[in-house]
Amino acid sequence: MNNLTKRAITGTVYVLSVIAAIFIHPAITGIYFLIVSIIGLWEFLNVAKLSDSKTSDILPILAGMSVYTLVWFSATGKEDISLSYGIITILILLTIFIKELYSKRKDPFTYIAYSVLGIIYVVVPLALTNVIINFNGHFSPMVLMSIFIFAWCNDTFAYLTGMKFGKHKLFERISPKKTWEGWIGGFIFTIIAAVVVAYFSNAIPVADFIAIAVITSIIGTFGDLVESMFKRQMNVKDSGNILPGHGGILDRFDILLLVLPAAMCYLMIRF
Repeated sequence: MNNLTKRAITGTVYVLSVIAAIFIHPAITGIYFLIVSIIGLWEFLNVAKLSDSKTSDILPILAGMSVYTLVWFSATGKEDISLSYGIITILILLTIFIKELYSKRKDPFTYIAYSVLGIIYVVVPLALTNVIINFNGHFSPMVLMSIFIFAWCNDTFAYLTGMKFGKHKLFERISPKKTWEGWIGGFIFTIIAAVVVAYFSNAIPVADFIAIAVITSIIGTFGDLVESMFKRQMNVKDSGNILPGHGGILDRFDILLLVLPAAMCYLMIRF
């Protein structure tokens, strides 16, 4: 099986799994993105390990699971349960700090820094999917789905437009292949996608779908660059190999790690 076929099959399964997770039931949404966030955090820690910080450890994973669950239950109105997970999270984070007193590691604060950063960078944004899908007090899958649609549209058309017309480098130091022409193409088609989504859904006004599309295109590009910066520092091509032909979870969700918090802020302010 050639690489193109692998990418096509993996991409199709990925897209269908996201659609199913978002639309079937909010509990499925929560479980799906919990799994994604933990795999993504594991990839982040595994890549960071290559910098000799040796961050691959069970404590950051447990802390990440606890943070995710805290946000999940809080978003679904289960404040009592989320409070319990808040206490658990604090205790695990304290343990991460205290454990380093006994680890005899040469770089204890590098370990701590990567552990905490991984939770903030990977787990928290993916946990916010539960906030966005319940942002107006009831289950609104189309709002969350639109963010994914805009991210995929921006990524796809930025690549295609850049391949065809790209001449002027967007951020050569971090990502030599990205061009301004590609970004403009992705931006235009993402706005078009917002209008199409708004035509079929009245979950929020068309102006708000367009605003989220603009946020996705702009912030998503920075999100892509940030992950490229991380991989460049660690001298790796992909964050993992769990997705044949696509790399790791972080390679597929890199745009969304900055877009989801930005979109949530917009929705919270707007509504």
